Amino acid sequence: MSCSRRQFIQLSAGVALASSSMPYAAHAAAPPGDVPLPIPPLIESRRGQPLFLTLQRSHWSFSGDSNKAPVWGINGLYLGPTVRVYSGDDVKLIYSNRLNEPVAMTVSGLQVPGALMGGAPRMMSAGVDWAPVLPIRQGAATLWYHANTPNRMAPHVYNGLAGMWLIEDEVSKALPLPKHYGVDDFPLIIQDKRLDNFATPVYNPPSEGGFLGDTLLVNGVQNPYVEVSRGWVRLRLLNASNARRFDLSFSDNRPFTVVASDQGFLPAPVAVQTLSLAPGERREVLVDMSQGDEVSITAGTAAGLMDRLRGLFEPSSILANTLVLSLRPTGLLPLVTDNLPMRLLADQILDGVAVRTREFRIGDSAPGINGALWDMNRIDTTVQQGTFERWIIHADRPQSLHIQGVMFLVKNVNGAQPMGEDRGWKDTVWVDGDVELLVSFPQSSSDHFPFVYYSQTLELADRGTAGQLQVNPVP
Repeated sequence: MSCSRRQFIQLSAGVALASSSMPYAAHAAAPPGDVPLPIPPLIESRRGQPLFLTLQRSHWSFSGDSNKAPVWGINGLYLGPTVRVYSGDDVKLIYSNRLNEPVAMTVSGLQVPGALMGGAPRMMSAGVDWAPVLPIRQGAATLWYHANTPNRMAPHVYNGLAGMWLIEDEVSKALPLPKHYGVDDFPLIIQDKRLDNFATPVYNPPSEGGFLGDTLLVNGVQNPYVEVSRGWVRLRLLNASNARRFDLSFSDNRPFTVVASDQGFLPAPVAVQTLSLAPGERREVLVDMSQGDEVSITAGTAAGLMDRLRGLFEPSSILANTLVLSLRPTGLLPLVTDNLPMRLLADQILDGVAVRTREFRIGDSAPGINGALWDMNRIDTTVQQGTFERWIIHADRPQSLHIQGVMFLVKNVNGAQPMGEDRGWKDTVWVDGDVELLVSFPQSSSDHFPFVYYSQTLELADRGTAGQLQVNPVP
């Protein structure tokens, strides 16, 4: 996007003239709360029927109007359908790569053996399928599936290869929580993009650090709203951005009631005024709409006029819009009006005894972990299935870290106790300084099919901030 000095002077002359001179992407977005929230279709595993996920080109309108941009997606959409599976099931997936380049896929947060995790050893060439059968043997949780193509994860996720993956179990079925998908239980996939004059996504990764856009999208649109009943509403939050961390708050300063993290329910609901959401993190929150007042969730302060004008000359990393979602109560009868349960899990979260301590320094002035770039032919860490280890993660450049095939408890953040919403089992953690984890290894992996731990600043992962984890099976 370019602009002459004379045009800049004209743009700066007044707000009215400025807004009329701005490019399409800056002024064509619908006013806040004017675009209905798209709800991804729900596909479920039933009676052994396979789930088909076709990776293909598509078209999508990010501004909610008839102007559609070329994108990638799954099953003909931008992003993909929500997959819902049930603990105890064996789920057959059929991924079909109908794109013109190789792609690898994974389900972040899924507890399966390394041979079923996807990634580099399961690369699908153009026109090729991959059909794993996944044993679902973990508790209810909100996960996500996405491209994790070696050295191409950042552009592939940015293009649209991502979707939400839900696991239900007997506990989640029994709890008096909203659970009617698209009615009182909504997926919110939050991303930032940079759009050109024609509202088409532009991806120009920086030479250092991660990509930050200037347009906030939820389920692929700007400024969405959703109509809800006057009762409890459940929002499943996923940060599918390449690098941006969000701090969310309500427009009326009410607290978020957090009930679940990456790996499932917290021991009890936690109320927080501001909710952080790092790349790759998931959180489930409840909102009480019984008072009948509209409320919005925002992600900080939007860019001012001068920042927007500056964005005409150079790419901006300041969000021009920060509305995540407006919730509009209607006359619909609520499905859940009960008081929230005081406890969500019958048992306390169990700790384990660490058999050893490891330290990892991730992606500081140069990419890599402990000074080594990712190499698919090298195993960086070998552990024993069924054990616990203490992992201390250092990062001078703030970023989140994801570990495949494990679950962990955050024990310490820069010398302090973790926040209440971070005291459940997780698989992704924000690292700004030092973080201490107690890591559990319930699944096995091999040298041919290792788990990978990597920076969720996807550009850093693509540049080599990743390592390979072999979990030796119980003899």
